[in-house]
Amino acid sequence: MSQKGKLPELQILNSNNLTEQFHGRVLEFLNHGCSAQFCMIWFSPATKFGKREVMATDSLLKFNPKGCLMILSKSMDSGSGYRILKPLLDGGFKVKALTPDLPFLVKNTPAETWLQEL
Repeated sequence: MSQKGKLPELQILNSNNLTEQFHGRVLEFLNHGCSAQFCMIWFSPATKFGKREVMATDSLLKFNPKGCLMILSKSMDSGSGYRILKPLLDGGFKVKALTPDLPFLVKNTPAETWLQEL
């Protein structure tokens, strides 16, 4: 395939220490008596998680105080992401950013073949 027709490498597809720990980290997080489980996907840089997103997250958790919110995001699963979420954590809310393991998430689904072909 020519350079022009080649797909760009997507960083989210690369494995690292956090992606390999994904399943265990999810199970550990959800093992804290969640009355409801919510999942958000965040592809943008952590710096783009602004006031609007924090307010939406805060509202969700205020109306579901015993709920758990997982944010699937490589950028939010970082020091800067933690600083953004810290006020919610200090408020007693259960929120955690996790770097997703895409091969694990799509295993045994039609998307598994698609991902392998990338």
